[in-house]
Amino acid sequence: MKLYGIKNCGSVKKAIEFLKARGVEFDFLDIKKIDESILNSWLEKRVLKDLPNLSGTSARKLGLNKEKMKALSNEELKAIILETPSLIKRPVIEYRGQIYIDKEYENLNL
Repeated sequence: MKLYGIKNCGSVKKAIEFLKARGVEFDFLDIKKIDESILNSWLEKRVLKDLPNLSGTSARKLGLNKEKMKALSNEELKAIILETPSLIKRPVIEYRGQIYIDKEYENLNL
């Protein structure tokens, strides 16, 4: 299992506690260091528009909201995410060939 996040993010801390409480081993990876190949592997399983956290600080700084996101092409949105990976909802968990975003980890069959 791989958990992508930011160490001081509250949502990531909760996910780490959740997994540790269940004795689950995982590799923690800094989401700010993702590259296009990692993002592309996620997009084989998820839709690009699942990723941005439009209520977060990064989205506010970029002026990104639902309307603006709808106006962007997938390539434009992908470029923004790669330039500002902190825009991604956290955590992102890779587990058994699937991608879980944000609180979806709570539904993992561990």
